[in-house]
Amino acid sequence: NPLKENYFNMAETDYAKLFENERAEWREKIQIISLNLKSIQTVAEAQIELFSTRQILLEYSYKLASIISKLGTKERQERAKKLREYQESKDVRYGVNETKTMVEADLAEITQKIELVEGHRKFLDQTIQTVDHMLYGIKSRIALEEYLRGSTIK
Repeated sequence: NPLKENYFNMAETDYAKLFENERAEWREKIQIISLNLKSIQTVAEAQIELFSTRQILLEYSYKLASIISKLGTKERQERAKKLREYQESKDVRYGVNETKTMVEADLAEITQKIELVEGHRKFLDQTIQTVDHMLYGIKSRIALEEYLRGSTIK
C-alpha cells in the first residue's frame, strides 16, 4: 500500500507507474463485480462487494486528500522561501516575472507530485461514482428479474 510510505520522498518510487497499476487493478475489480450483476443469483454478493469496495475507495480518497494538503503546505512554504531568496539576493536584481518563473521552476518537482496525487484521487472519486451507479442499478436489476418472472411482488 503506497500510503504506508512517505509521500514526501516520492522520488524513490515511480508513483506514476504505481498509480497506473492501481487504476488498472480497480478497473478490473469493478469489471468483475459488474459480471456478478448479470445473474440474479450473484446480485446479493455483488452488492456486498460494492459496499465494501466503496468504503475502501472512500478511505483511500480521504488519505490522498490529506497527502495533497500536506504537499500543498510544503509547496507554499517553499514558495515563500524561494521568493525571499530571490528578492534578498545581493548579486542580481530580478524582475517580478523573472522571479515568478524561477520560483515556478524551483517548485516544479513538488507541483508535479501534487498533480500526480490529485489525478489519482480524481480517478478514485470517479470510481466511487461508478460504484454508486452500480448500487443504484441493483434495484432496477431486481425489478427487471421480477418482471421477467411475472411476479407481482413489489
